[in-house]
Amino acid sequence: MKKNILIVEDEELIVDIINNRLDKDIYNVDTALDGQSALFKSQENDYDLVTLDIMVPFVDGFSLCESIRKKSKKTLIIMISALDTEDFKAKAYDYGIDDYIAKPFSAKELSLKIKSLLKRRDELSSTKVENIGVLVLNDLSKEITVNNNSVDFTPSEYLILSVFLQNKNRAYSRQELAQLIYDNYLGEIDDRGIDSHICNIRRKINKYEEKNLIKTVRGIGYKIDEN
Repeated sequence: MKKNILIVEDEELIVDIINNRLDKDIYNVDTALDGQSALFKSQENDYDLVTLDIMVPFVDGFSLCESIRKKSKKTLIIMISALDTEDFKAKAYDYGIDDYIAKPFSAKELSLKIKSLLKRRDELSSTKVENIGVLVLNDLSKEITVNNNSVDFTPSEYLILSVFLQNKNRAYSRQELAQLIYDNYLGEIDDRGIDSHICNIRRKINKYEEKNLIKTVRGIGYKIDEN
């Protein structure tokens, strides 16, 4: 089955460059030259992956990202922007993106990254069920529940939680988690991006559970709290 991709970019030349690099035997590709059109298409269709520029007319990339994430936590989002600063990257990861690519960029590299992200997401399947207290992960259905409430996590957040649950007694450094995300083809991320992911995971869990299950280990990083 073909994967559905949405390219959101106001420069038609860049849209054409990306589009021409994507194999039409593998992907169904839609394009949007402004945020309003992208907003409509993202709500009317289900996309496996969206490439998203921040500076698009009418509706900016952050607002689009927020809207896409409200609809689906499983859609992969690659933000492509000339605004290549740590603050913009941290903000983007806060909004739930899976990868951040700075302009100018290589269309070939982007196409390979898209292929790898989608392939890895499809490969992350098994019958394994892990739990700690009220937190239960079913890796077959890719579902995480908290107090019997299904909670949606982005692919990167899901990967972090699954590793924590499968290695309950181990603390992971930010660098290890960043490498884990990179090795699983879910993007390149820095320490601030990891902190943003952890913050989002905690916020989603705390909606149904008051106890802080993700513990900060001073001088090391993070682990899941069994106590």
